[in-house]
Amino acid sequence: MSTISQILTAVEGLFASEAWTANNIKAFPANYQGEISSDEWVRVSVLPFSSDLAFKDVIANGQIVCQIFVPAGSGMKRAYEIADLLKTLLDQEVISGYLQTTNSFITNVGIDSKDAGLYNVDYTVNFRSI
Repeated sequence: MSTISQILTAVEGLFASEAWTANNIKAFPANYQGEISSDEWVRVSVLPFSSDLAFKDVIANGQIVCQIFVPAGSGMKRAYEIADLLKTLLDQEVISGYLQTTNSFITNVGIDSKDAGLYNVDYTVNFRSI
């Protein structure tokens, strides 16, 4: 069992690992407020849900949502290449010994509502604590 903050820390740690940073794609947490000066990047959200979340140690289910942003008008290929990298990092993995990811899926969101120069594709993977 793990705490919600441990789950978040484990997932965010993956994006600081060599397995991710070698790709030279910036990843930011969901609440990041700073300047993003890259034309392709990923926003990472960890969304736990469970009726047991009121307790310190939980058996949590949830989703990791990675919002992929690439230049608008350049086609889907680059967004899907980044989704493939995320799949390698996150799909069907045991993370930090207490988090098991399961199936994943992609959602084409479209032109970003805050920046028309970006196109958004979401990569989502389900998880459960073990």
